[in-house]
Amino acid sequence: MTILSITVFGLSLIAIMALFVLKQWEVGSGRVIASSFRMSADEQALALKQRLFHLRLDLARIPPLTLLYLRYFIHEAALSFAALARWSEQQAHKLADFVSHKHTFVPRETRSDFLRKVSNYKSGNGDSDRSAV
Repeated sequence: MTILSITVFGLSLIAIMALFVLKQWEVGSGRVIASSFRMSADEQALALKQRLFHLRLDLARIPPLTLLYLRYFIHEAALSFAALARWSEQQAHKLADFVSHKHTFVPRETRSDFLRKVSNYKSGNGDSDRSAV
């Protein structure tokens, strides 16, 4: 890449020097080479300058518009992501319900005598030892 840059720079420098030599020759001889081409090039250069000036004014308005569009895009992306998260949550619940056996789950009676007494006491069916005292 550096060789290409050096080559382009060298050719540009040679072209600029050639233009200076041509101008010096025209001033010395009093002849003008390709005057119609120069007039056309000058008009196109002025038109390009005018377009660049207007383009600079238009580019000054781009950052606020870009910020507005970026804000809108981020907002829409966040809403879409939230909808996707909600849908995936629903699907995860459906999958968990499908895989689990909670519809047909019947709790077994516990083998522990202590846990049986505690559950009877909590449900209000058991005898309280305190009432006997």
